[in-house]
Amino acid sequence: MFWKAILITTLAMGALAEYQVTEDQKKQYTDMLKQYCKKNGAEDKVDEVKTSITNFADCMKAIIDADTLKKEIEDAKPKGALDEVFKKYCAKSPQLKTCIHTLMTGVTPCLDTTARDNIGFANNATDQLIDFVCYKDGDRIALFIAEQGPECFQEKASNIRECATAIREGINSVDDAKKLTQAEQCAKFDELTACIVKALEECSTPTPGNMAESLFRFVRRSSPCPKKEE
Repeated sequence: MFWKAILITTLAMGALAEYQVTEDQKKQYTDMLKQYCKKNGAEDKVDEVKTSITNFADCMKAIIDADTLKKEIEDAKPKGALDEVFKKYCAKSPQLKTCIHTLMTGVTPCLDTTARDNIGFANNATDQLIDFVCYKDGDRIALFIAEQGPECFQEKASNIRECATAIREGINSVDDAKKLTQAEQCAKFDELTACIVKALEECSTPTPGNMAESLFRFVRRSSPCPKKEE
């Protein structure tokens, strides 16, 4: 389930950031989608699914304009008013959840039977993730911004990419990912978590690393992976 979610999320984020990616990257997203749909006997649904992904991007942009949000954050920092900014955006979480649920319904034609059966689980997991981020009207994300979280992620971007590359070792296609057992998927997730948290802990403040670790723990608890002692 992790890897199906990663595939769909990659496609969606590619659409969301369409204005930032190269033509080669757009082609790569489309080829991935075609491969996945063809594998599940739904090659004729590619255009339909692409439209749902594009609609998701439009839906997201209607809720959050990246440039506007960036300006609001910069204006709020000197005033110590970040909590007000994120309270406003977290009030839109019902619309955000609707965007995601609509996306999941839109990509269903290309999913295999197992993935379709897990749509409800996926929707519930994303709802919980949004609730985690918007806990107490966005206090967590406000603290993350105030404690130089984005700067930390930018500083460690190459390290994080290396973490992602490392867990993809031996996985060269969708079929390879689907062959992973649940235990192997969970191990990959734990490996990725440990690698990213370690990289972020090297930043000047511990908050980004701590919050990333809390988020990963939350995601894991919502997954089918065996519970770990914390």
